[in-house]
Amino acid sequence: MLLGALYALLLYYRDSTFSEKTNGSQLRQLLMGGFRFLAVTILAILLLSPFIRNRSTQKFKPIVALVVDNSESVKNGLGKDTTEYKKKIKELADKLSDKYEVAQFSAGDQLRKGIDFSFTDKSTDLSAAVDEINDLYYNQNLGAVVIASDGIYNRGINPVYSAAKSAYSIYTIALGDTSIQKDQKLANAFYNSIAYLNDEFGLRVDVEANNFSGKTVKLSVQAIETGAEPKLMVQKDVAYNSDNFFQSFDLTLPANKVGIAHFRISLSSLEGEASYKNNTRDIFVEVLDGRQKILLVANSPHPDIFAFRSAIESNKNYQLDVEYAETFSRKLNDYNLVILHQLPANNNRVINILKEANDLKKPLLFVVGSQTSLAEFQRAQNGLIIKGNADKFNDVTATVAKDFSLFTLSDKTAQTIGKLPPFTCFFGEFNANPSSKILLHQKINNVETDFPLWLFNETGDTKFGIICGEGLWRWRFYDFMMNKNQDATNELINKTIQYLSVKSDKRPFRVNLQKNIFQDNEAITFDAQLYNANFELVNTADVAMKIKGEDGKEYEYKFNKSDNAYTLNAGFLPVGSYSYLASVKFGTGEYTAGGKFSVSPLQLEEMRTRADHQVLYQLASQHNGLMHHVNDLEKIAGEIDSKNQLKPILYDSFVTENAINLKWIFFLILALISAEWFMRKYLGGY
Repeated sequence: MLLGALYALLLYYRDSTFSEKTNGSQLRQLLMGGFRFLAVTILAILLLSPFIRNRSTQKFKPIVALVVDNSESVKNGLGKDTTEYKKKIKELADKLSDKYEVAQFSAGDQLRKGIDFSFTDKSTDLSAAVDEINDLYYNQNLGAVVIASDGIYNRGINPVYSAAKSAYSIYTIALGDTSIQKDQKLANAFYNSIAYLNDEFGLRVDVEANNFSGKTVKLSVQAIETGAEPKLMVQKDVAYNSDNFFQSFDLTLPANKVGIAHFRISLSSLEGEASYKNNTRDIFVEVLDGRQKILLVANSPHPDIFAFRSAIESNKNYQLDVEYAETFSRKLNDYNLVILHQLPANNNRVINILKEANDLKKPLLFVVGSQTSLAEFQRAQNGLIIKGNADKFNDVTATVAKDFSLFTLSDKTAQTIGKLPPFTCFFGEFNANPSSKILLHQKINNVETDFPLWLFNETGDTKFGIICGEGLWRWRFYDFMMNKNQDATNELINKTIQYLSVKSDKRPFRVNLQKNIFQDNEAITFDAQLYNANFELVNTADVAMKIKGEDGKEYEYKFNKSDNAYTLNAGFLPVGSYSYLASVKFGTGEYTAGGKFSVSPLQLEEMRTRADHQVLYQLASQHNGLMHHVNDLEKIAGEIDSKNQLKPILYDSFVTENAINLKWIFFLILALISAEWFMRKYLGGY
């Protein structure tokens, strides 16, 4: 400031030029001096490199999650009150949005954003909905959750347990009727989804009836075939001897035709039933010629052996036998695949097993571990060379190879594999034969490598696979911990078994279906592969698909191209039996591939018609909330306000920047200097 003042004084007060020009008036001199003072002062300040600190404040409302049960049982419970219920839910959401950020969800098969009043979900998993809300709003200002439901859950665990560690308040809106209604139903049907040709399989049916004492009905099982009248297989009288009747009936049905057998179980109707939908249940049984036999030969006991057994036996198509090399005496000719667990080893070279497998061209799956003899292992196969130290080991995690095309893993399985704990592998270099197909790569210390962890190869017409480490048992534990099931590891093992155990398919065009029986809430997905003359995967041509239902209706699709293969998600299809035919024109030829599958009804929502308000009461009472009925749900907004616990969160952010970067300062200095220059020019100072 002193520098600016000195500059102005020297220019305008020691020099009498402008005094004469202005006839002694000092106003213009003062203005020009002021302009020069401000300009020089600002420039002098900028030479000190000052910084400016800006503060901005953001206000975030507390979050209230509104979860509405969209399952079929809710619609049955609401009856004609659906319109009024929708109106009240919307009014509650609007009232809450005045003070809170309202996150709206629909629950049923899964949690979805937005409220859906279609009531079409085939099952209810309230525990999964609570878990997902916990994940979505972790470390956020979630203050309360409002759940509108009838309390009926038929998937997952009791939601009370899932919400046990939740810190927010839970309010529940009780829907449906808790009174015992006049009704009869097929409460359960227990059966094996796989049967074998010319065998008989058992069917257990649970019949439940309320308030029909003294009545007698007929329990029937019919075989349903496309284009034919239903054929009665079994029928028996059921006498209801009490108002709270429950009894199980064991029936036997024949498996006399390969394919998917469709049976319909039914109870004859009675007047006055609350619902007739639960009087009928459709079941589908896949009838096979025989099951694949798998042999696992191990060097010694190991927890991975039980993991293999659990995964393989989850598929009814497979039968697993476990033997130890020391006492092995079986014939390999009886088996479709042989798994060698940590064999060959130094103490068990299994020369005879390897020779017999080679002579019979039996596919092999090698599981390499700390007991494996690396030298003998190299001699037994030509798909992988391990240059390692038999006494040193690495902990490696897995990454899914992007270019693997022998079969397809679901997205969820691929994501789960990347999160699983380490396998224990030999320390060293893993060099795969260029002809090997790698499914999983090793990730060492968070560094992705080209070393294989899970690969496949083929010698002539004989396929073999290699798992380069041990620790599958840990994968299954973590799979269950993360997903509450072991579907990911089951899929990985079973698709490996399926690929190796099936004889080499030399067809140039193939279409694969993950299974032959789907629930009506499952999407139907296909994989397809097309090979050129050199038996290399290509996907330049378009593949068309036609799916035909038993009612004659056709659905047309186009496959999507994925890497070198094809995929198709046909979505959800109505209950029934279907045939499919895929076709492609490639080169000079036209190729087709087809098959059959069935869609069975998921009737979980029709099995329970009585609302369970006890679950809703426990959820609310244990989490500082209250349970309300539909008629007084508008009170919830006031109760949340009255507790005065939900406060907005203020986030302060500070930005510090050099003042010389502020453009307005440049234009201010320019304006001051320009104004002074124009006045001096006007007064003849230049």
